[in-house]
Amino acid sequence: MPYSGCDRRVHTIYYTCHREYHTRASVCVAVRDRRSGVWIPGHEAVGMRLLPPPPNTVREGRCLHFVSKASQVETSPVQEILRPGRATVETYHLVSALASDSLAG
Repeated sequence: MPYSGCDRRVHTIYYTCHREYHTRASVCVAVRDRRSGVWIPGHEAVGMRLLPPPPNTVREGRCLHFVSKASQVETSPVQEILRPGRATVETYHLVSALASDSLAG
């Protein structure tokens, strides 16, 4: 029997040509290089809000727009939109720690 309640999933991965943009509730929490699989903790999009935030407004073939008060980032067109597995979501705090370390050093 399929679940008929509201979708409570808040994490999404947007795949572009060169990057994976990982979001939680429309905020970029991590960016990973698709070719090497390496996280990019200092990427400018991390911490920015996806514009426009309403659900179902981002589609394959369209660019993403991340914004903050100070700047904005536009990606190449989205190739695929998926949900991350639990193991991936659990690594986001490690990416955040890497970013903090690189800013401190």
